[in-house]
Amino acid sequence: MAAMSASEMRELARWYAEIGVDIAMEEVPVDRFAESAKAEQRVPARAASPQRPDAQQVSRQAAAPPMSATGFANATIPDEKAVENARELAAKAATLDELRKAMEGFDGCNLKITAKNTVFADGNPQARIMLIGEAPGADEDRVGLPFVGRAGQLLDRM
Repeated sequence: MAAMSASEMRELARWYAEIGVDIAMEEVPVDRFAESAKAEQRVPARAASPQRPDAQQVSRQAAAPPMSATGFANATIPDEKAVENARELAAKAATLDELRKAMEGFDGCNLKITAKNTVFADGNPQARIMLIGEAPGADEDRVGLPFVGRAGQLLDRM
């Protein structure tokens, strides 16, 4: 790709904002799970006997957020057992309320690591059609309801 001028970059950024681009993709895929595993390997083992840290060490630790502050350090790819367990729980649910309770109790999904709320369903439980979207965004997680962000507002207008 040819180098762009500053005005071309500004125009491209403005256009991206207008069409709703909200994530930057890299040219080469990045395996975040492998990065998490490497980060865990770099964490030094704790000493067998407790040692009192010096004041400078304590202030450095307080200033730096813990590695798992975002929750992604603990993210893993769900194994086949977790996937099968999810399928079984879903199959056993005879009602939407039972399915919601099964989802709230299920710990095999990485979304639960950082989620504040379970985002399940909103609307008429007797409806003949149900729209299922992508993973909940920040707006949905904050409110605990699906489709409350920009995409949901567009659906409401439709």
